[in-house]
Amino acid sequence: MDIHADTVSGILLRLVVSFAILIIPTFIMGGTLPVLLRAITSEKKDIIVNTGLLYAFNTLGAMTGAFLVGFILIRYLGLSQTNFLAVAVNILLGIIALLVSGRFQSKPSAELEKKSSEKSVQKEKGFRFLTALAITGFTGLTLEMVWMRMVLLVVNNTTYLYTIVLTTVLLGLGLGGLLLPVLVPSRMRTERTFGYILAGIGTTAAAGFIMFPITTYIGFEFNPAYYSTFTRLSLLTASVVFLLGFPTFFLMGLSLPIGVGLYAREIRELSNRVGIIYAVNTISSLAGSLATVFLLIPLIGITWTVILCITLIMIPAFYFISKTSKGNNTVSIIAAGTVIYFIVVIIMWNLDIPKSILSRKLGEGEYIEYLDEGESSTIWITNRKPGFRKIWMDNLWVSSTSREGTHALLAHYPMLFHPNPKKVAGIAFGTGQTFGTCLLYPIEKVDCVEIDPAIITACKGRFTKENYGILEDPRSKIIIDDGRFFLAGTSEKYDIVTAEPLQPYTRGTVNLYSYEFYEACKRTLLPGGIVAQWLPVYNSGVADSWSLIRTFAESFDHVLFFLNGGDGILLGSDTAMKVNPAAQIPELALKDMVRIENGSIYALTGNFICAKDKLLEAGRDFPIITDDRPALEFTAPISHWKEDQTGPIEMRLQFVQLMEPVDQLFSGPVEWETARKFNASRRLINLGFIADKTGRIADAHKIYEQAFFTNKKDVRAIKALFMFLRKYNRLQDLPPELQTLRRPPRQ
Repeated sequence: MDIHADTVSGILLRLVVSFAILIIPTFIMGGTLPVLLRAITSEKKDIIVNTGLLYAFNTLGAMTGAFLVGFILIRYLGLSQTNFLAVAVNILLGIIALLVSGRFQSKPSAELEKKSSEKSVQKEKGFRFLTALAITGFTGLTLEMVWMRMVLLVVNNTTYLYTIVLTTVLLGLGLGGLLLPVLVPSRMRTERTFGYILAGIGTTAAAGFIMFPITTYIGFEFNPAYYSTFTRLSLLTASVVFLLGFPTFFLMGLSLPIGVGLYAREIRELSNRVGIIYAVNTISSLAGSLATVFLLIPLIGITWTVILCITLIMIPAFYFISKTSKGNNTVSIIAAGTVIYFIVVIIMWNLDIPKSILSRKLGEGEYIEYLDEGESSTIWITNRKPGFRKIWMDNLWVSSTSREGTHALLAHYPMLFHPNPKKVAGIAFGTGQTFGTCLLYPIEKVDCVEIDPAIITACKGRFTKENYGILEDPRSKIIIDDGRFFLAGTSEKYDIVTAEPLQPYTRGTVNLYSYEFYEACKRTLLPGGIVAQWLPVYNSGVADSWSLIRTFAESFDHVLFFLNGGDGILLGSDTAMKVNPAAQIPELALKDMVRIENGSIYALTGNFICAKDKLLEAGRDFPIITDDRPALEFTAPISHWKEDQTGPIEMRLQFVQLMEPVDQLFSGPVEWETARKFNASRRLINLGFIADKTGRIADAHKIYEQAFFTNKKDVRAIKALFMFLRKYNRLQDLPPELQTLRRPPRQ
């Protein structure tokens, strides 16, 4: 195995380009708040209120934009039009500002100017306010990212979840600034009040963390049927995030304008001082987000990251409270606060998050074998005797050691349909089963691209049997990079590119299902090369499935579609793809085909549905997925949690109706009767599944029996009949030749 490090330069280049594009507009945006505050403020007493109002309107506007983009605009308008809309709104606001600017020419009173010239805020006073607001900025972004990571332990990572968390944070910050004049009278806008607000931030952050396990258990585990639809799930998620996270960010919204007002005591230097404190707060927020991802959570975990935030925020809180207390009150406050602090820390430590949350998903006899809180996700592995492992990413079950075979088939199909494959690129490592299966053939190299290094670390020493030791094989190279960026930037050419990304409803994954992604794949292919793509039919709606299929089919000159249970496998190439049944299959590869119950070329081709023309005809009314119009990222979560879960069943029925003869798949000598029998038995297995899922039990029994009698050599047909009868406690109804079976047979 070779860990590829050249992509570091590519990542740095992308960061530099992004910085160059964004620095000018964001720099200008950063200057608007200080300038506006100075324009509308003429009296010292108005500094705090005006700061709160401007901050509130700015933040609530950001909240509205985040909500609209996350729920409506990108889904219906696409990225370009959404961006153009934002530009148009900013231009319109600029024109309006120019037209009304003459009305806001603030002039401080002569008396205030005189007082300001006689006495200015001491540097040490200014420093302590800067420090306090720097800490709130740092902890604010840190806690936001921690909340996102915590919620991901119970809810799948969708664009809607990110929008809900971000909207809640911004709503809290905005309402805090907006309600400041009502909640904090002018006489109470003091350093002592500032200290109590900071203490409130730490207290509510701790309370939210402590309440998270029980709240999410009641909300998400106690009655799973309640949140079985997208709408219910979204409302429940928003309620939990609002209940536990909103108070903290509301108090942060109160703290900024009070801190600004206490720091910017001179009207004469108001713009400068507000600009300084706003910059310090923002830069600290940036530092918090970077530290959370790259240092805090990977090194000390979620729990101690929250404890660190509480500790940091309590230091200035105690300082401001004790500084303004009299006599023995200072000692009493510090002593009481210290005792409470350590009690809270002990409680938080004993909650054992995230392990205690993830343990809810364990089945009987299952245990957590490995857990790592990585930079971008929590990676964990469960085990159950006799060695059935699953690898998880946060709340999402990514892969396992099951014998359903799709991981391996994503290697076998392209390897067998390509006349002489030597170089392979794989996107999304998972457990490495797909890429390891490629090594069973006489190839020269396989480049495995995985965006999350924690996945690779977790798989070391595990899944070795299933992935055929790919992490130790000298022909493999592990490349830590985004699969899309890697394909766009690599100069390598491959015979095969196989991709098995996360489900389309996962945030950020749609770019690995788009038309531009397949164009990038084609660019890296050698002549005659093949792209293999996984299609998750089992949890996709009808419209989403056809958009996925049409996008792929429009991208290649030749396309073949196979169905393995609830998983689709698409093959695309610039040349016709055929397999020679007489070709010598490597012994280890054939043994693996037997393992996944597809022990011959004919068993594999029996899963064939149809080629490009029929796919395009059936999918012609469904939109193509593009980078600019990634509607799938918004529709997939809805169809996945749709109350009417008939989409996968309907897709199976449509696929059966589209099935074409397997004759077009072969070159060389063919056992036609065997090939057609496998195709017929697989067709009947799908029909039996549909009958069973739609409640036609008697019909399902007859169809499964027909599949067995059509092709008694098809292990899948034997297994389907056996599992069906066992499900309904009717094993006595097995055909006479199968009565001796005590468990699903193996080849």
